[in-house]
Amino acid sequence: MSQRPEENRSPASPAPSTEVSEARLRANIPKVLFLNSLWMFLLIMPVVVPFLSEHGLEMEQIFILQSIFALCIVSLEVPSGYLADLFGRRRSLILAGVFHGIGFTVLAFAETFTGFILFEVFAALGSSFFSGSDVALLYDTEEALGEKERGVHNLGRRLLWGQIGETIAAPLGGALALGGLHWPAYANAVVAWTPLIVALTLVEPPRTKLSLRHRENFGRILRVIFCTSPVLRRTFFSLVVYGLATLLAVWVFQGYWRELGISVGWFGVLWAAYNLTVALVGRLASRAEERWGARSVITVVALCPIVGYGGMALRANAQAPSFVWVLAGVLAGFAFQVGRGLNQVVIKGALNVRVPPELRATANSLSSLGVRIFFVLLGPALGGGVDTHGYRDTLAIAAACFVGCFLFVALPLLRSLSDSDHRNSDRTTSTV
Repeated sequence: MSQRPEENRSPASPAPSTEVSEARLRANIPKVLFLNSLWMFLLIMPVVVPFLSEHGLEMEQIFILQSIFALCIVSLEVPSGYLADLFGRRRSLILAGVFHGIGFTVLAFAETFTGFILFEVFAALGSSFFSGSDVALLYDTEEALGEKERGVHNLGRRLLWGQIGETIAAPLGGALALGGLHWPAYANAVVAWTPLIVALTLVEPPRTKLSLRHRENFGRILRVIFCTSPVLRRTFFSLVVYGLATLLAVWVFQGYWRELGISVGWFGVLWAAYNLTVALVGRLASRAEERWGARSVITVVALCPIVGYGGMALRANAQAPSFVWVLAGVLAGFAFQVGRGLNQVVIKGALNVRVPPELRATANSLSSLGVRIFFVLLGPALGGGVDTHGYRDTLAIAAACFVGCFLFVALPLLRSLSDSDHRNSDRTTSTV
């Protein structure tokens, strides 16, 4: 594969002269991993749909709330990533911690739809400033230490730590819910402030910074992603599409489990099992790419939502809620977790090594932006479909849509990869 295009090296200001000790820089890596674990320590998540339902919301309204969140992300994601590139990743992560804490505090005491909207706004602010900044700080630190080749390895570790946090929180949240659905929300309001504490201890690595005018900077990142390389462009679209597949499924799971007749007390266990699967797959993703090649990994990522939605739809078609069919429906959901683990390490890693460091946070934010835009368009339709037509027909349509994505998103990327991508030296995550 060819080297990174020259345009990717457009003017940027030199690295700041302030010296940062190697020990403090190296401490960034475990701190970023721990920060991801705390960020995903969401006690309310395994029971969030029953929690909102208890306040009178239907599935369509729940998806509307998530669409409001997504709209806020659409407005904030790229500006926040750009600010992280412009003013520093540490400052961005500190702001993320502040908004994260405020948001979950609001959620704990919200009683009306307006209160839940306010939570979504603060949560979106936190997510926007966090998204991409942690990955960019991780890559910047590795480059400053001369360990750039460890980028994908640590990306897998980052995903592992994040999912471990959510895995540990899930059964705890489920257990708290046995005493009332408000207890996980109250506890989450306390632990949501811990990411801010860790963010305050981070140091900003020396790196190049943007020096062009704002319009030129945005024009440059768009040219880098969409015009310089077909592989990069198709990698970006794949990251968006298969990120969307998982996000839509996440907001279907809990209502689907209730449809299966599973007790809320088991939700935390299932949520933990799903997230542990993401963690383990993410940890092994780079090894899977080394052993089986980029094409095989991308093919698995593209097939996972088809298997997931299709398998869940088949269970929804069963007349009697027998144990075998319930188990089949739950197992189908694991397909999304396998796809998510591979997507967030292999395909996200491919994006991050192909963009210049000073634009990395913006590029990550653009991919998240794409996911949220499509969620705004499709999320309420999915929720409304469940309310009107049930899970069987709605999930079957979703499976068919991702067959189309396989043909028009995954296959072009597969075709753009040369035979050399099967060799370890020219994996998808190697430089263009």
